[in-house]
Amino acid sequence: MYSEPFEIQDSAEGVWRYLSWLPVSKANEYVAGTVTYKADALGEVMGLSNLWVTFHGYWPEKGGLCPTGSFKDMEAVPTIQRMHDHDAKGLICASAGNTGRAFTHFCGLNGTPLIIVVGKAHAKRIWARPENSAQTVRLVVVEDGDYYDAKTVAKGIAAQLPGWQMEGSVHNVARRDGIGSLMLDAAFTIGRLPDHYFQGIGGGPGPIGIHEMADRLIEAGLFEGPAPRQHVSQNVEHHPIHNAWQAGRDHLVPEDYPAEEVEVYSDYLLNKGPAYGQVGAVHDILKGSNGQTYIVEREDAVNAREMIESTEGIDIMTPGAVAAASLLQAVESGEVGKDDCILLNISGGGTQRLKQDMETRTVEPWLRVQKATGVDAILQKLATE
Repeated sequence: MYSEPFEIQDSAEGVWRYLSWLPVSKANEYVAGTVTYKADALGEVMGLSNLWVTFHGYWPEKGGLCPTGSFKDMEAVPTIQRMHDHDAKGLICASAGNTGRAFTHFCGLNGTPLIIVVGKAHAKRIWARPENSAQTVRLVVVEDGDYYDAKTVAKGIAAQLPGWQMEGSVHNVARRDGIGSLMLDAAFTIGRLPDHYFQGIGGGPGPIGIHEMADRLIEAGLFEGPAPRQHVSQNVEHHPIHNAWQAGRDHLVPEDYPAEEVEVYSDYLLNKGPAYGQVGAVHDILKGSNGQTYIVEREDAVNAREMIESTEGIDIMTPGAVAAASLLQAVESGEVGKDDCILLNISGGGTQRLKQDMETRTVEPWLRVQKATGVDAILQKLATE
C-alpha cells in the first residue's frame, strides 16, 4: 500500500491523474492513459446492457492517450520516471513489439539510453512517430530467434551491464501500477467496480496489476468489493495458462505447452514463460477473483475484431479481438449475465488510423545477432562506442 492518501490529480492527464498510487517521486512530462466509455452500440450487438470498454490506443476523437497504440505506453511512462528516480544508466527491454515500441517512443523523447531486443519477425513493429528521433535507442534483432530468445539475450546482457536496468515485466511495480491505473479510471468513470474484467493474456503483468489495483481500491474504502472477476483468454494453439487453470493446478508443467512451434492468431499473447505459479501471479488472482480462462479460435477472434471495428469505427490489435471473442463465449455459456457490469480491455488500437494521420518510420537495427552469440556480440559493440 502507498502511504499517501489517494487523490485524483484533476489537472493532470493519463496515468498522472493517479500519481499518488504510482511508485515514482513525481510526474514527468510524458502522457499515456486509458479512456473508459460505456459501449452502448457494441453492447447491443453483443447482447449486453452494461458493457464498458477501456481503450488503449490512438483515437483522437475519443480521447485515446496511448501514442504508440497499446497499453504498454501506460507502463513505459512511470517505468522511465522510476528508472530516473533510482539513477539507472539505461533500460534493457525484450519485446514482441508493443513494449519495445512504447519504450522507444518515450525513451527517445526523454533521451534515455535504451536497448531493445526482438526476434526477427517482430523487428518491423518497432516504429517511431515523427516527433521521436530515437537517437538513444539501440534495436537488436535476434535473426534466428523469437520473443523467448529475445528475453534470454536481454537478460544475458543485463547481467553484465552494471547500472543498466531490465524493464522488469511482471516484476516491475511501475509497469503493474501503470496498467493497473486503468481500473482506477474505470471505477471512477463507471462509479463502481465492474463485476467482470476481460483481457487477452500473454505474460500476465496486466491482469495482475489490475487485480492489485482493484484490491487497493477496496482496502482504501473507495469502492465496495468484491474485486472484478478476472476473465483471461489465449490463442487456441498456445494456451499454457488456460491448461493449468482448467486442470486445477497452481503451477505450469511442460505438457501445458504445445509440443512444437505453432502459428497463432495473436502472437502478442504467445509467451513461453508467463507469471502463473508465483505468489501473487496469475493463478492467485484467478483464485482470488473466482476468475475464468478461455481459448479462442482464430475465426472467432477475426469475427470479434470485425464486429468491434465496424461498430466502434476504430481499428484494434489482435489481443483485444481475442478478449472480445472470449466475452462472447462467456455470454453464451452463462458465465456472465447480460445485465452484469462488464469491462472489456481493448488493449491496443488505432495504429492504422495513426499511420493515416502521420508518417511513421521503422527503427533501423543497431545490430543483428544470432541467439547463441548475441550477448557477446552486443557487449563487444557497446565496448567500441
